[in-house]
Amino acid sequence: MQNEIKNKTLLLDDKGHLNSKGYAKQMNFIYNRDKVKSFPLKLKEWNFYQFSNGEYVLQLTIGHVSYMCSVSVNLINIKTGLRKEISAMKPFFIPKLDLNPEEDSLIEYKEKDFEMIFKVDNDKRILTFKGSNKIYEDIDVYLEIENDKNNEKMVIATPFKKKKQFYLNYKENYYNVNGHAKFDETKVDFTNSSGLIDWGRGVWPYSHEWYWGNLTSKINNVPFGFNIGWGFGDLSNATENMFFYDKKAYKLGSLKVERNKDDYMDKWILKEENNNFYLEFEPFFDNYTENKYVIINTHCNQLFGYFKGFVVVNDKKIDFENKLAFIEHAVNKW
Repeated sequence: MQNEIKNKTLLLDDKGHLNSKGYAKQMNFIYNRDKVKSFPLKLKEWNFYQFSNGEYVLQLTIGHVSYMCSVSVNLINIKTGLRKEISAMKPFFIPKLDLNPEEDSLIEYKEKDFEMIFKVDNDKRILTFKGSNKIYEDIDVYLEIENDKNNEKMVIATPFKKKKQFYLNYKENYYNVNGHAKFDETKVDFTNSSGLIDWGRGVWPYSHEWYWGNLTSKINNVPFGFNIGWGFGDLSNATENMFFYDKKAYKLGSLKVERNKDDYMDKWILKEENNNFYLEFEPFFDNYTENKYVIINTHCNQLFGYFKGFVVVNDKKIDFENKLAFIEHAVNKW
């Protein structure tokens, strides 16, 4: 079952339960944060951006888990494994985040020698960071992102076993990014790069895991991408699987995944149940991260590699190959 939400609807009712469970191609869920009825320290919210120029990956995050705010910039060379990063964690602080990623907003986190700003206006997003720490004297990030409001995306409201738990997730692929990231002498050009936003809000079990993959690219100069995901919450109302062609979204059903469970770096094969989507994935770099802090314990194998396969658009099979992207597997307690 793929339940599409086509009209604007309040996310939660007065009891804190999901009004509608399913997916949308635009932000049709009205995130009424004031209706969250779970224990106050269980709400989790984040804005995460990731961009790639083919060699470097840049990640920027502002988020919180109610009892802890986390803000970070990560620059990873996926060819060599070189990593440069700066982060701040602030207990019992909740940053003021937006309620709708499609509307104009200004999100700021400022401390001494640490300033992150996410600004969204009518036609572009501007992300900036300036700061330093004990390792780097001069960190500077500036990115301008094409903000086409007609661009279709993957939006999903996912339930869990407990009725007051939910996950509202908005993922959008971006096809035109320009800017740079500088960590002292290392300056990386992100002109004509691509990336995504992962916008999440919800209350869910302390122990959880997920699989997530995303690609932003072009086929014969036509914007192309996909978002795939499984293992997180009750997906009987809709999957997280969707591909994008010429900025239009095409819904996918469940995926059959074939992989070596003992070795992330072996080849993956993913087949969609209706034969509208097929992937072969050859990983070459595992961006493994873990974070242990008091009651937070996270582990993530983010695998970068090359994809080939096909999609079916309006009964036409479109092949592609040698597309750089990722699949990750996260196992968390937070």
